[in-house]
Amino acid sequence: MKFKSVAAAAAAALISFVLALLPTSVSALSSDPQISPDYSQGYDRKLFKHWIDADKNGCTTRAEVLIAEAVVKPKVGKKCTLTGGKWVSAYDAKTITDASKLDVDHLVPLAEAWRSGAWAWTAKQRQDFANDLSDSRALIAVTLNSNRSKSDKDISDWLPSIDKCGYVKNWVAIKMRYSLTYDEGEALVMRNYFQICSISEIKVAVLPGYRYQRSAVAPAPEVKPTIEPAPAPSNEPKPLPTLCSSTIKTNCVAPTPEPSSPAPSSTPTPSATPSATPSATPSATPSATPTPSPSASQATISPGAFCSPAGATGVNSSGVKYTCKTSDTDTRNRWRQ
Repeated sequence: MKFKSVAAAAAAALISFVLALLPTSVSALSSDPQISPDYSQGYDRKLFKHWIDADKNGCTTRAEVLIAEAVVKPKVGKKCTLTGGKWVSAYDAKTITDASKLDVDHLVPLAEAWRSGAWAWTAKQRQDFANDLSDSRALIAVTLNSNRSKSDKDISDWLPSIDKCGYVKNWVAIKMRYSLTYDEGEALVMRNYFQICSISEIKVAVLPGYRYQRSAVAPAPEVKPTIEPAPAPSNEPKPLPTLCSSTIKTNCVAPTPEPSSPAPSSTPTPSATPSATPSATPSATPSATPTPSPSASQATISPGAFCSPAGATGVNSSGVKYTCKTSDTDTRNRWRQ
């Protein structure tokens, strides 16, 4: 009895495990869309391996889609070569009778899947997405022009010329199936078309092993530091430093002034070479007011005229000596005896 109980428990656990791996059918309208900014780094179409021959029957995923969607079945030759047949493009309703004139489009483009969460998938998960034959909405045979026009745009940037409601419904179904996010503009268009088209329910099998990814936590690509090469040594002489700057007046060396005349003058004699920077060396130019010197000849003065400084001496035209001073009745300096 104990052995049977253990076996029954093991069987129940195995059944639960298998059921957990099976897709779950849900309504795409049962929850709010998962909104996240697009992750735009690192995309390469080669990361999504396609077209593969999953069942090893000689036909790739592309050929399998063309055979399944043909309104008139083509003949399948060696190496799955298709001849004849007729198709109606889902994006523009054009009739095509040559398989080479058709593209098999990923309804949700590979680049859009990457931006919406596939950047975090394994290589096997990306391959499964690129070759999904188990949901007829994932891959569609369309004209070359319509597919080129669509490129990798989402529903906020491109919609087919016909059956826009059906396209939006299928777009949401595939995004739900693979737990892919929406950007803000995409989610707005989705909500608008749900109202315009009176969409009330979308059935979709959500695949296990996929989960919503937030682009904010996406791994940043590794950035290798750039090492700048050291400059080659130069034999050219380095320029001498500027002695004085018009803006930086510290440690300036002023030009040496030309010798001035020893004769006194009421106006200072300017330097021979003018400089915009004040000299740090005292000027040799005599001051505006002459100071008396014992060794110099006496200046000729006019008696009674105002003078400066007090104590200065001079002579009149007759050679009589006068002194610059005040008097008992006049406090102003005048030439007086």
